[in-house]
Amino acid sequence: MNSRPERYDVAIVGGGVAGSALAMALGERGLRSALIDIDLSGRFSSSERNAGGVRATWWQSVNIALCRASIRYYESIREQVGFKQKGYLILYDEERWPEAQRMIPIQRHLDHPIEPLSPTEVARRVPEIDRLEGIAGATFSPSDGFINSNLLKMHYRERARELGAVLVDRIYVYAIETGSDCARLRGWQADGPIEEHQLTRMLSQDEEGDPAVGHGVEIVADAVAITAGAWAPNVLRMVGLDSPTQAVRRQICMVDCRATSLASYGMIFDTSGLYMHNEGPYILVGYSPMDEPPGYSFRFEGEQFFQTEIWPRMYARASCFERLRFLNGWSGLYEMSPDRSGIVGKARDRIYEAHSFSAHGVMQSYATGQALADLIATGSYGKYDAAPLTRDRFASGALVYEELHW
Repeated sequence: MNSRPERYDVAIVGGGVAGSALAMALGERGLRSALIDIDLSGRFSSSERNAGGVRATWWQSVNIALCRASIRYYESIREQVGFKQKGYLILYDEERWPEAQRMIPIQRHLDHPIEPLSPTEVARRVPEIDRLEGIAGATFSPSDGFINSNLLKMHYRERARELGAVLVDRIYVYAIETGSDCARLRGWQADGPIEEHQLTRMLSQDEEGDPAVGHGVEIVADAVAITAGAWAPNVLRMVGLDSPTQAVRRQICMVDCRATSLASYGMIFDTSGLYMHNEGPYILVGYSPMDEPPGYSFRFEGEQFFQTEIWPRMYARASCFERLRFLNGWSGLYEMSPDRSGIVGKARDRIYEAHSFSAHGVMQSYATGQALADLIATGSYGKYDAAPLTRDRFASGALVYEELHW
């Protein structure tokens, strides 16, 4: 154990895209942070195992505003992070379409460009969609698109390092103590790389991980920010706080379709909950069954999942998907809050949090990092207001329920 640990302004537990964005934002405000993770490469993090979508098409104002602000930033660095604004086409059924129409003026008021489409206009815009059953209407938002989330995370980290942040890899934090003058984090740090099978067992929490050579570490900071994604509840328990977040597995497939290409389009969301976009010569497709149980599972069901959940929904919408070939895929975790919006703010004295984004962490990462950095540095929000996302909303009943979620 280090006898005289170095002291930081903020220790950030969780090195995904949210934690990395916060490290950059803190550095911009003259605060020095330590970004801590068991695996900074993010082999199993939600930041890496996502579909790459970025949209401000939401129904809650705070989610729209944070995503719009983030999109403006991504536009300024588009070449560095592979940001492609080909738009989002979202198809609605009879039940959701009236609410989608009601939200358009609100979205436009928040500077989000969006247009309504009839089923006929959908078929005209995307001729491949030739089966219009169940489509009551659609929206198209041209400024939305997709991004390389790994490049975005690396961008945040590079800027954070330039501004004095320190990245600390292969650390498992097991205790956090807060006092009148500081917070102390105690952890175990592996002396060498952690093999993937070891990491899987550690993160799935199914059983104890394999023994590995390591040593004890201690990190001292004025404040702690918990940005551990789906694992945030485990970290929060160390400081005596509960979290309503649940980890839920989602699966994504890559498919080969010789009959067509979606290269001309952006992200397409179907009424069934299926989402897809072009990925090189192939199509990336995802779907999250409503009955998926919560838990830290990374099991990918492969072609069985494709045949059961993916292909029938694709073929029901477009006849050109009659013949598809499953290639591969992966599973990752959604970090779901009860109202499907992130939890951001001051959790208690010296403890801050930004997690549970319910599949829109990458989309909101820039503005969320800026907002939380202002709160830590000054005690209040500045340009970006994330006040509605405080954890207190669950006790008060002021939920930010995000209906527009897949």
